[in-house]
This record gives sequence, C-alpha cells and structure tokens, in this order.
Amino acid sequence: MAGHHLSDERVQAFERDGFLSPLPCFTPEETRGLRERLEAIEAENVSGRFGLHITTGWAWDLVHDPRIVDPITDVLGPNVLLWSIDWFIKEPGASYVSYHQDATYWGLEPHNVVTAWVALSDAGPATGPMKFLPGTHTWPILEQEDTFAENNMLSRGQTITQELDESTAVLAPLSPGQMSLHHVRVIHASEPNTTGDRRIGMVLRYCATDVRQTKVDGDMAVLVAGADEYGHFSLIDRPREDMGESEREMQRDHGRVRQRALHSADYE
Repeated sequence: MAGHHLSDERVQAFERDGFLSPLPCFTPEETRGLRERLEAIEAENVSGRFGLHITTGWAWDLVHDPRIVDPITDVLGPNVLLWSIDWFIKEPGASYVSYHQDATYWGLEPHNVVTAWVALSDAGPATGPMKFLPGTHTWPILEQEDTFAENNMLSRGQTITQELDESTAVLAPLSPGQMSLHHVRVIHASEPNTTGDRRIGMVLRYCATDVRQTKVDGDMAVLVAGADEYGHFSLIDRPREDMGESEREMQRDHGRVRQRALHSADYE
C-alpha cells in the first residue's frame, strides 16, 4: 500500500506479539522541534501539556500525521479516533513503571485500542525504555494491586499480582523520532532512567470507532481516519485559536471527564 502503511509481515507481528517496535516516524529536525514546543509549554504551565490537540493547531495536525495514522489503521481498521494525547516523561533518577495493562482503568470497550509511543528524546536501553511480554494482549485483564509505591510513575502504582515470566520480556528502545505501537492489553513495564537527560515519550492513544467509554458520560475524541458511524464520543473540532479561551475551557472539561474515568468510584 502507498503512504506509510505497514507490510503484511509487520501487521502479523503486531497481531502475534501485541506490540511493534521500532517504526520510523519523524526526522531529527522535526523531533527537536516537537520537544522544543513541548518544553516551552511546560515552562509556562506543566498542566498545559495535556490535551494539546484541543488547544493548539500544531498538535491537532500532529495526531492526524499519516506517519502515525497509517500504521494505526493497519492494525485497527479504517475508522479510527484519537482518544488522548499525553506525555510520559521519565526524568533521570529512580522512577520506574511496574508491569501493568493499560486497559485496566480506561473504561474503553471493546479493546480495539492501540497506543503510539513516539520518542522525542533518546529512549535507548539506559533510559528505561518500555519492555513488553509478547502475546499477553491475548490474555484477559489480570488482577492489579494499587500500591501507590514511591517512584512508580503510574497514577495508582498499579501492579499485576500474578507471577509473570520476565525471561520472555522484550526491551523496546527507541531513537529520537522513532515510535512503537502497543495493544491496550499487552503487559509492559520500564526500568529507571540512568542517563543525565529526560526520556520524553509522546503518547497517542487511538481506538476503532466501535469503542465506547463505559465508566463516564461525556468523553471526547477526534476522528482521524474514515467515518464515525457509532457516535460513542463527542467529536472535537480543530482549534480555531491557539490557547483560546473556548479551547482551554474544552481542555478543562476533557480533563475532568478523563479524571472521572481513570479514578472513578470503581477503584477508590
């Protein structure tokens, strides 16, 4: 296929393993520019980095970039929504991520959900890149314990309680501008960042249009490919003014809905 689509072999590898890494995405110059944009926003207000596709035209265009969306449609089908854009930033130090499944708390069903994780800095072996347990996306959702452990970067320190065979883990280092894809159920984790630079991941969560939010009302998404024949989410339009008041109000509404989904009474 034309564009930036995956080969049949790579689609089969994703279907077998539940992840795919590395994939080319942005040039070194583009990657530096994205990091500079992010860090400029952080310098003004760290919370402003969340939901940037709602408040800035450049992030809206970014989540539609065919270098990301074409591979996503290869594994999810032609009709795709962006559910969220977040940033997973591991500063140098002791922070880590325990083994978990993303699907546990998001409320998205069915699990036709894939994350594109784009490296905006070096995500080599010493930075604590993601490691995956291949094939575990075919497993059910496992029991997880909320540990709230110090240095665990997950919001609840959630950790799978079942004993896992870590000898099967596959490390997925990325160079700046490369990306990985992973299924919402695949088990993954990461170790501390032992370098002197922050490890910056831009995390784009996409879902097929048949997916619905089961935990809260009023969730929002962006149609990035095909058509939405289900209407399970309120669709977000391209921002008319970067950081405009109406855009920032929608960003705040979006954040409140997501917090209710991620920290609902089901898990309190």
